[in-house]
Amino acid sequence: MHGDDDMDRGIYVPDRKTIDEVFDKSTLDVLYDLMSHDHIAYVDYPISSGKEAKVFRAEAPDGTLLAVKIMRLSTAVFREYKKYIEGDHRFKRVGKGRRLIYNWTKKEFSNLKKMHEVAIKVPAPVVFSKNILVMELVENSGLPAPMLKDLQLSLDEMQHIYECVLRDYRTMVKETQLVHGDLSEYNILYSEGEPYMIDVSQSLPTSHHLADELFLRDVSNMTRYFKRCGVETSEEIMIEYITEKEEHA
Repeated sequence: MHGDDDMDRGIYVPDRKTIDEVFDKSTLDVLYDLMSHDHIAYVDYPISSGKEAKVFRAEAPDGTLLAVKIMRLSTAVFREYKKYIEGDHRFKRVGKGRRLIYNWTKKEFSNLKKMHEVAIKVPAPVVFSKNILVMELVENSGLPAPMLKDLQLSLDEMQHIYECVLRDYRTMVKETQLVHGDLSEYNILYSEGEPYMIDVSQSLPTSHHLADELFLRDVSNMTRYFKRCGVETSEEIMIEYITEKEEHA
């Protein structure tokens, strides 16, 4: 279903289900504001959907392709995530209700920015406002990049991806003092032979009381997945590489 006012302002809304899920009035107001400040020219079709957010393909005024992540304004969905903000020294006031969701958006933007600045392969962040995060659209062969879980790659390709993920995670811990917190084959995109980590909203400082637990969960997930794909690894190998003080030769 298309609303005439929305089409005039450059937002393509494909159906009523999508409107009901994320395009409430306050979210539309935020989108219009981002458009009026020339961050977005128009919003196109949805490319992924999860319990906390829906991601849309979009375009900037200069033609750059974007991913627009719209956090759902359901406090029931986000209530369980409060523990990932509480205790993070970057957020003194966690808030509740929509303030909690807005802080969640801000947290993902901040994490992406820190990671991108040290050349970790993540979508480059552009801007955020309230429950909307705008970032680079990661592509593969001219289309939105697929998740690693949806691909069948050769052992050599998987070995390369494994090594890239391992290096990026090491950089994350060493240079940004963050752990991902939700890393799996569902949160890695495949772009022209390279892996890109996504969904870093749960990422926490290594000093956080939950950091060790989340780090070990990430390692367990990655070990399980890559071993299943034929890569020779173990949790001990991954932990040693990521946490070792000196670089491997």
